[in-house]
Amino acid sequence: MVGVILLLGYGVGKFELSARKPAKVKCLGNGELAAPVFSLPDMNGQKVDLASFQGRVIVLEFWATWCAPCREEIPVLNQIYKAYKEKGLVVIGISLDRKPPQEVKKFLDQLQVEYLNVMGDEEILEKYSQVAKMGPIRGIPATFVIDRQGQICRRYMGLTEKRILEEAIEAVL
Repeated sequence: MVGVILLLGYGVGKFELSARKPAKVKCLGNGELAAPVFSLPDMNGQKVDLASFQGRVIVLEFWATWCAPCREEIPVLNQIYKAYKEKGLVVIGISLDRKPPQEVKKFLDQLQVEYLNVMGDEEILEKYSQVAKMGPIRGIPATFVIDRQGQICRRYMGLTEKRILEEAIEAVL
């Protein structure tokens, strides 16, 4: 019966069948979840300020060299970075390794990582764990999609499919 009603509605123009278009992603906090700012050293010791990327879409990932899912996700992030950097995407990896930056850099060089990586610490992990309405970060990788206004739009815990990340990125680019 429902099928007949839908077909009749379609036939007389009451319903429209169209290709599914991706919905615009609303940021989680509707403007209330500003990404915590930081100033962290990159692999060469140069300070990187999150604020310097204002106006760009950011994928921010907490990771470590010893984390198997992180190692699996790094090439995916590299592909995403290459595909979207011309559209204003920045990818920033925050390494939670306790190793010296030179060892982390060597690991990244072996994987031919092109996106920016910085050395994180407990303080920055805690800042992102205390973002309202999101709950603590209980494992890595932990990935945040941040819009051009600096608002956290999505958070993913654990290994995330490329398609899922791309949908969130495309919705805010």
